[in-house]
Amino acid sequence: MQGDSIRAEYAQLRNAAVRLLDVLPDSKSPSQPVDDALRYLRAVLSGDTPQQPGSENAALDPFEHSLTARRYEGRRAHPISLSQQAVELRRRLDADRGLDERQPGESSRNVVITELRAMIVAGLLEELAARLSPGAAFGPGRSGEELAHLATDLAKELLNQTFVGE
Repeated sequence: MQGDSIRAEYAQLRNAAVRLLDVLPDSKSPSQPVDDALRYLRAVLSGDTPQQPGSENAALDPFEHSLTARRYEGRRAHPISLSQQAVELRRRLDADRGLDERQPGESSRNVVITELRAMIVAGLLEELAARLSPGAAFGPGRSGEELAHLATDLAKELLNQTFVGE
């Protein structure tokens, strides 16, 4: 019974999408990415095996990819998975110098912030970690877990430098 209900809902959704595509005149589409997306949708709904739109025009899955960073090869941008982003950020942090380290004659390049700002930033990092972890906000996916751990570690590092961590 439930399978019939799902098939009926799918058929209704498919019919609504096809109807939308039928009323959208191709000549009045505002841009090439919209035209490509509509052609792709029509092909999927028709049961054809469509060619995926180019990665620069394709929408990224926020449960799998970073929305703020891409890896460039020449002029082509490629999406970065959340786990790849976490590995790259940890690698960069591991290569960073300690807070007290500096070369002779070099002025300190450390950024100084107040305890209140550090606590607010740490709170935002903890909120980000909660949203990236599997659960109500992120869903059952585990792609954001490594970034969540990184955000939690950075929040602890900041808080340890305040009276909260003492």
